[in-house]
Amino acid sequence: MTFYSVDYLTKQNNLTNTVVILLVALTFVLLAVGLVATFRHRFNTRYRDLTIIAFLFFVFFAGVQFTDLQNTNIRNSQQSQMTAFIKNYVKAQHVKTDDVYFNSTSFVDGMIAKEGKNYYQIGLSKDGQSYTRTQVYLVNANVEVQR
Repeated sequence: MTFYSVDYLTKQNNLTNTVVILLVALTFVLLAVGLVATFRHRFNTRYRDLTIIAFLFFVFFAGVQFTDLQNTNIRNSQQSQMTAFIKNYVKAQHVKTDDVYFNSTSFVDGMIAKEGKNYYQIGLSKDGQSYTRTQVYLVNANVEVQR
């Protein structure tokens, strides 16, 4: 089971979105260069074909980014809820932020908090405004911590 530190959860960066945005920007630049080359060399169809290919890549990557946008917004919302929850949890339980780890990167019911050598299951209310904390014991004691 993998547990994540408070620093990891608050500074979590989504590398996939950055790569897709860079690919969209790169294909847009290639599309612009292809259009300029097409207008300069009107009788050479090679540039027109390359421009069409660049345009198709641009449409593909833009479509992928658009469909992923909603999932990204939901994930970012859950991560910001998790960050707010961690701050309140640390205050309420009177523990150091360096001693608390969670097994989930998003704010979900049933996540497990590791405080020192003790493990606690966090049960959320239906509206997500309150939680219960119950001590649990792990069957598999193999724990990996991501800092």
